[in-house]
This record gives sequence, C-alpha cells and structure tokens, in this order.
Amino acid sequence: MKGSTRKRGKTWTAYWWVSRLDQETGQLGRQQRSQGGFRIQKDAQAFLNEKLSSLATGTYVEPDKQPLAEFMAKVWLPGISGTVRPLTAFRYERIIRNYITRRDIGAVPLRHLTGGHMNALYAELEREGLSIATRRLVHAVIRRALNDAIRWRKLARNPAAEADPPSAPTTRAQSWTGRELRIFLGQVADDRLFALWRLAATTGMRRGELLGLPWRCVDLEGGKLRVEQQLLPTKGGVTFGPPKSKRGERTVALDPETVEALRRHRDVQVLERDLAGPGYEDHDLVFADELGRPIYPSRLGEWFVKARKDAGIPTGTLHVLRHTAATIALTERVPLHIVAGRIGDDPKTVLATYAHLLPHSDAEAAAVVAAAIVDRPLTNNHTTEVERVD
Repeated sequence: MKGSTRKRGKTWTAYWWVSRLDQETGQLGRQQRSQGGFRIQKDAQAFLNEKLSSLATGTYVEPDKQPLAEFMAKVWLPGISGTVRPLTAFRYERIIRNYITRRDIGAVPLRHLTGGHMNALYAELEREGLSIATRRLVHAVIRRALNDAIRWRKLARNPAAEADPPSAPTTRAQSWTGRELRIFLGQVADDRLFALWRLAATTGMRRGELLGLPWRCVDLEGGKLRVEQQLLPTKGGVTFGPPKSKRGERTVALDPETVEALRRHRDVQVLERDLAGPGYEDHDLVFADELGRPIYPSRLGEWFVKARKDAGIPTGTLHVLRHTAATIALTERVPLHIVAGRIGDDPKTVLATYAHLLPHSDAEAAAVVAAAIVDRPLTNNHTTEVERVD
C-alpha cells in the first residue's frame, strides 16, 4: 500500500489509494482518498500510516461524506434516543440546532472534519459571549457523537480528540447562612408552596425530585419520604423518570416542623381538588398547581428567584437551598456519609463541592488533635519506644 503527503497552502494533506469495485463493469479499480488540515507534515504522515496499516489488516473504514449536522440530527440522535433520558435527548437536540446546524462546521463532511474545525467553532462561540460551561458542553456532545460514528464505522478517528476545548472553569457552590435561610423561609411563610421551600431547605432534594414527589412515597406518620422518581422537562412538556443516579433513590428523614408543613399543604390541596371538581387532574403529586397538574421546573425556578429577591437576599438560584442544606449539616458536624445519603450524592463529590464552605474545619482538626495530646501526655515508656524505633 502506498500513500503520500503534500503541503497545500498552510496545511498538509495525506493521500492514499483504496480498492473499489465498479458496480457497472464489475472491475476492481483504485480510487484516491485524502485528508487535509494537518498543521505539520509529521501529523499528516502519522495519520497516513494509520490508514495504510488499517488497509493492510482489513480494518479500514471508509470516511463518511455526510455533513456533521446531518449526521448528528438524522443519524446519531435517533440512534441513541432509546439509550438516554428524554431530557438528555432534548438537550442534545437543542445543542445541535443552536450551535452546529446553522454554522459552518455543520456543513463539513465527517471525512473532512479536523481539530481545527472544532477550535474555530469554540472561538466563534466565545466571541458571541457564550460561557465556558456551554462551550465545553458543545464540545462534549460533538465528541460523543463522533465516538459513536467510530463505533458505527463511519469514522476511523475522532477529530474532536484533536481539538482544544475551553479549560474547565473553577466553580464553587454558593451557600446561604442560617440567618439568610431563616429570612427566606419567613418571607415565604404564607406562600402556597411553603412546604416545598422548607422541604428543599431541610433535605437538599433536587428540583426534579421535589416536583416529581408523589404522596405514596411520603410517610407523615413515620416522618420520612422515599425518593423514587423525578419530574423532567421535555420538548413537549414534562415526563417522569428515575432519579439522577442510583444514589438518588433514597429514604430521607423529616423533622417535625417539615412534617407539619406537609400536613397543612395536604389539607390545602384537598380543598383545591374539591373546588376544582372534574377539572382536577390527580397525578398524586405532593407539589402541583391548583388543578393538580405538574409544575414546569423552570417556572419553579422563576418563583424562587422572585421570592428570594423579595426577601432581600442578593444571590442564589433554587439550587442554593440544596447547597445550604448540605453546608449547614456539615457545619454542625453531621457525618459526611449521612449528608451524602440525604442529598443523594457521592461522599467524594460532597466533600469536593462543600469543603471550601467549611474554612474552620482544618483549624478545628488541629485543635482537637492537640487537645488529645494534652489530655493524654506521652509517658516515658512511649518516649523510649519511639527512641528505639529511630
């Protein structure tokens, strides 16, 4: 097998030959293939060597001529729709539509894609003011799609692996103080969804878990609830699905005040159902609108921001209640694994997320160890043993 590399303009192109059967004549012939966009000859030669090796071993994959946007929207997304959650598929579709289809990269055939195309897209998105998180998400979606293209033998390599996506931002969870939380709960004391706000603040439950919570999973007598599902936004409305992860399936203990708030909320809900009559849609949801219908997650977020501003608290989305619940528990020395279990997260993730919110913990650890040494001073025997080891 032979091939060559050649410089075209400022980049290098690799050329190789493949055997092709002429469907009309039945004769076996050869056709040239090429791949350009390499910044240096060494990269082009390395790529060519891979192609020649795959031809020799019979593992060669014919590069696909289908444009990136068409492949992602018409082949990839339908191909994975049964393996991802509806919300994930909806997000993928939105990314393809907003950031790939209407841009130059969307028209580039899979066979011609390079890391340079990816970098050009990231630079374009940055000029438009998109956040690092969004740009990294676009990169992740393209990379996954092209990895699947390799599995489906439409590509031999992933051009996204050659790109330079934005570095991961250093983000830290924001938490309210206990005083701010008390002010907020005082502000929403007469709110129709007070029980939801209090439940979020005391358990750290996620937005979808709160909105998808059914009464059958709430044991008011036992003072606990079971998280088994969450409400997920979709393109056409909402749907129900399992929790975010296996750890999300959990039983959470409730304090007496939160149980009482849920009792009052249930009484109001029964009254709303009676007033609505046949127009009430009973989905067994703890938190629904006045007609029993699911509350769209983004609306709940908007209501929270309004209530937070009315309370005079300058920052925080609905997720801040989750952060605050975890932070207060850790501050009050609730064991890490208990906190992680209550909020349905991995202990390592909890520690990485909230450690910076506990600046006094390291100093306290030093003081505790020092106090233990003072309370139990070293004996002469201990000193002698140490000296013998040295």
